[in-house]
Amino acid sequence: GKMARKSGRSAAGSGSIRKRPDGLWEARFTYLDELGVKKRRSIYAPTQKECRQKLTAALREVDTVGYKAPQRMSVGEWLDEWVDTYCVHLKPKTLCSYRSQINNRIKPYIGGVRLESLSNTQVQRYYNKLSQGDDGQTPLSAKTIQNIHGILHKAMEQAVVARLIRDNPCDRLRLPKIKKPDLHPLMDDDVSRFLSAIKGDRYETVFILALFSGMRQSEILGLQWGDIDMDSGIVTVQRQLQLKDGTGGQYQFLDSTKNGKKRTATIAPAVVAMLHQQRRLQAEWQLAAGRLWSNENDLVFTDEVGGHLKHHTVYNHFKAIVRSMGLGNVRFHDLRHSYAINALQNGDSPKEVQEQLGHYSSAFTMDTYAEVSETMRKESQARMERFIKRVSDL
Repeated sequence: GKMARKSGRSAAGSGSIRKRPDGLWEARFTYLDELGVKKRRSIYAPTQKECRQKLTAALREVDTVGYKAPQRMSVGEWLDEWVDTYCVHLKPKTLCSYRSQINNRIKPYIGGVRLESLSNTQVQRYYNKLSQGDDGQTPLSAKTIQNIHGILHKAMEQAVVARLIRDNPCDRLRLPKIKKPDLHPLMDDDVSRFLSAIKGDRYETVFILALFSGMRQSEILGLQWGDIDMDSGIVTVQRQLQLKDGTGGQYQFLDSTKNGKKRTATIAPAVVAMLHQQRRLQAEWQLAAGRLWSNENDLVFTDEVGGHLKHHTVYNHFKAIVRSMGLGNVRFHDLRHSYAINALQNGDSPKEVQEQLGHYSSAFTMDTYAEVSETMRKESQARMERFIKRVSDL
C-alpha cells in the first residue's frame, strides 16, 4: 500500500490519514479534552477526500472543546475558566453578577491581554479609566470598582495558585475610596408617622417586623413558622427567599443568610402579638382557599392562597407609603438601619445590635452608624452632666 500521508497540523492536535487493507480510509488524530488529558480518535470514510474533510471538521471541533494551553491564555479566557471551574459553589445570584461584571466591565477593557503579561500598571490604568469614565461609559462608583477588583483579584490569585502566573498583578493597587452609604433611617417622630401610615396595609406586619427586628427583606419573606419561638420572642434567622437574576422573576429558597451564618433575633412582645394575628389571618385564608391553598414551606408571609410574597410588590407598597409621607429617598433596607439606630439609642450595646443584625463585627456595626454614635455621645455627655449636677447638689 501507499505510505501514510500526514495531513496538516492543527492547534488542537495532529492527524494522519492512511488507506486500510480493506479499502477504507482512516484518519487518526490526538487531541486534549477539557481536562487537558491527551485522547486519541479515529475517523473512517470511503474516499481520501471525504476522510480529509471529516478530519478537518473533527479537529476544528476539538479545538473548541475549551482546553487552552496556559501559555496562550488571555485574561478573558482565564476569567471564563475561573468562573466555570472555581466558582461553582457560589450562590446563583452571586455567580450571575460575577459573570455579568466579567462580560460587561472587565473583558471589553483587558480581556484580550495575555494572562501572563497583565501588569500591575495596566490594571491600575484600567481602574482609573473606570473611575473617570470614557467614551460612552459613565464613571463607575467606588463601590462598583471595588466589586470588580474583588472578582479580578480572586481570579488572579487562583491563577497564581494554578502556576499560570508568578504573582498577582492586582496586589497593592490604589482604589477609589467608598463613601459611607446614605442612610435614611426613620427616627423618632417619623417612626410613629410611618406606623400610622401603614395601618391596615396588607404588608403592615412585614414592615413592622423589618422595623423592629432589623431582618433583611429576603429573610422576612423566607421566614417559616418553625423559625419563630412565640413564647420567648426569639426568631432563628437561617434562610432567605431570593430572586434569581436573569430568570425573569423566578424565586428560590437559600438555606443560609447573606453571610452564611445562622443567627437569632429577638422580637418584642408587641411584635409577637402581631405575628399571632398574622397566623390567625393565614388560617382564615386557608379555610377560604380550600383545595387551592398551598404553603408547603410553611411561610409566615403569604398571599391568600399560600404563595410566597414577591420582593418588588412589597417594595412598591413600601415606596408608595414613604413617598406619601414626603420621605421618598427612604428604601426598604433603611428599616434595618432604623432598627439598629433606634436600638443603639435606646441603650443596646453595639455587640447586641451586631448579633441581631448578623454583621461580622461590632466594629462594622459602629462604623456604619458612626454619625448616630456621635449624637449618642452628646446625649451621654448631657446625661453625665445631669448626673453630676444631681450628685453634687446633695
